[in-house]
Amino acid sequence: MAQVIVLQKARHNREKLEPYPPRGTVPQADATALPPASERETGKEDVDRALLLLDIAARQARLLVMEIDDPSCRADFEAQIATIEQLLQLARGMALQL
Repeated sequence: MAQVIVLQKARHNREKLEPYPPRGTVPQADATALPPASERETGKEDVDRALLLLDIAARQARLLVMEIDDPSCRADFEAQIATIEQLLQLARGMALQL
């Protein structure tokens, strides 16, 4: 029982010091919440990172296809992955133009 009283006193003291915002309100963000534009990544870096992740995903898909036993099913997946790799190569060429 003593612990309940101590916790209630601590809660009461905290409520006096830091009032909670009313329910249903959204706290306003500071102007400093976002880093300055000079610290943000440029669009080219975002594209390069996305291409790298997609390349890794295509390689992983290539590894997973090797585990498929059905030859016709494997051929279908390999054709789809080849198309993805061609599109990635095209995207890499376009990224160089940025």
